Amino acid sequence: MPPAYGQRLEAQTDSLVNARLPGIAPGAVVLIAKKGQVIYRKAFGLADLKTKAAMTPDMIFRIGSMTKQFTAIAVLQLVEQGKIRLQDSIQVYIPDFPHKAYPISIENLLTQTSGIINFQEIAHPDPKKVHEHYTPAQGVDYFKDEPLRFKPGSQFEYSNSNYFLLGYIVERVSGQSFDSYLQDHIIGPANLKHTFYLPTHPQTEGIAGGYSRFDGKHWENAELQDPTMMYAAGALTSNADDLLRWHQALSDGKLISTAMLTRAYTGFKPTDALAQYGYGWFVKDIDGIKTVEHSGSTDGYQTDELWLPHEDVLVITLFNGFETDMDWQMITNDIARFAIGHPLKTGIQLNDDSLKALCGTYAVGTDHQMVISLKKNQLYVEATNPKDRLPQVKLFAESPSRFYIKEAALKFEFKIDAGTGNYVLTTYNAAGKDADWKKVK
Repeated sequence: MPPAYGQRLEAQTDSLVNARLPGIAPGAVVLIAKKGQVIYRKAFGLADLKTKAAMTPDMIFRIGSMTKQFTAIAVLQLVEQGKIRLQDSIQVYIPDFPHKAYPISIENLLTQTSGIINFQEIAHPDPKKVHEHYTPAQGVDYFKDEPLRFKPGSQFEYSNSNYFLLGYIVERVSGQSFDSYLQDHIIGPANLKHTFYLPTHPQTEGIAGGYSRFDGKHWENAELQDPTMMYAAGALTSNADDLLRWHQALSDGKLISTAMLTRAYTGFKPTDALAQYGYGWFVKDIDGIKTVEHSGSTDGYQTDELWLPHEDVLVITLFNGFETDMDWQMITNDIARFAIGHPLKTGIQLNDDSLKALCGTYAVGTDHQMVISLKKNQLYVEATNPKDRLPQVKLFAESPSRFYIKEAALKFEFKIDAGTGNYVLTTYNAAGKDADWKKVK
C-alpha cells in the first residue's frame, strides 16, 4: 500500500468520524482491511459515560442482526453435509410447524422471502405465548400460527422470525444447542477469541457500555433486550478483530466451500421483486460497485460490516449507541468510499422557503404514508408504516425538485399537479418508477 494512500485514508477517516460521531454514539471502533491486511484500526470517544473510560479498538459489542450471517453459515455447513436440503419445507425439520397456504423452503428462510411475519411486529400476541425468557421452541411457538404475508419466494421482507427458525433447525438437525454448534463448528475453527452467544455467555468484561438516545439530545443507559428473544437472529457479541478473522476464515474456505460462499454472497431474485439479499448478507452497491454487507441494530448498539469484493476492501464500524436515524450506516459507506478513492456524495443547498413548500404527508392508498419534514435547513423523509422499512432519514437535493437518500437506491421527485395545485411525490427505485404519492396534508 503506497504511503500516501494510507496517510490520506487515515486523515479522511479521522476527520469524518470525529465530526459525525457525536450524532451517532458515545464511542466507536473502526477497522478497515484491504486484501486481508489491516490498514486502519482506531477507537473513538467513550466506552463508559459514567467513568469516562475511553473506547479501545479491542472492545466487544452486541452485534445484533450481524448474527444472521453466522446462522446462515451453520445452515450451509449442514447443507454441504447432506443433512439439510435448501428446497425442503420447514416441516421436514420442524414437523409440528403449521402448514400454510404455500410451502416454505429453507432457502426462503435464508433469503428473507418466506412471508413469515417478523415476530416483533405482531400487534396482539397471545398472552399465553409471552415469556420473560424464551427457549427456542417457545420462540417459534410465539409466531408460528400467524398467517403468511405473501407467497413464499415472491417478495423480499426482512424478518427476524426466519433466522429464529433457522437456529432451531440447526439444533434439531445437529443434536446440539445453537451455542454449542457455533462453538464447535464456527467460533472454534475460525479462531474467534471474543465472539460469544449472549444467553450462555453474559460476560461484561471488555464490553463497551450500551446507550440509547430517543430525544436526539441525551444519551441514557440502554435497557438491553433479553438475548433469548433474539436467539439466532441477533444474540451474538463480537469485536472488530474477530469480525475480520470471521471474514478471512470464510474467504479461506475454512467453514464452507468457495462455491457455497459465492451463493451466499449472491442476491436471491424473488419472482416479484428485486434481488437484494443472499444467504445471511445484503447484496447492494456503492456508486455502482457491488457490496456484500450486513448491519446490526439492537438496544444500546449499532454495528455494520461492508465488503467490496472487487476491491477486496472490508470496513467494520461498531457503535455503542442506538438512534433511530441511519447515519451509523451512512458513515460506513462514506469510509468505504475513502478506502476505494471515491468522493463523498453531497447534495446542493436549497433555501428554507423552497424546502418548506415540499413538507407534508404524502399517501399511496390508505396504508402507506410518507412524511416530509424540515429541521435546521435539512429535509427528512419517513414512512409511517413500519412495513415500508424507511425510518426518518435525510433527503439530499440533486435539483430543486429531485432528491435522493444515501441509505438505499431510492430517489424522490416533487411535481405540482396541474389539476389540484398540490404536490405529487414520485418515488423511483433501482428498477425505475415505484409509485406516485399524493399530498394529503
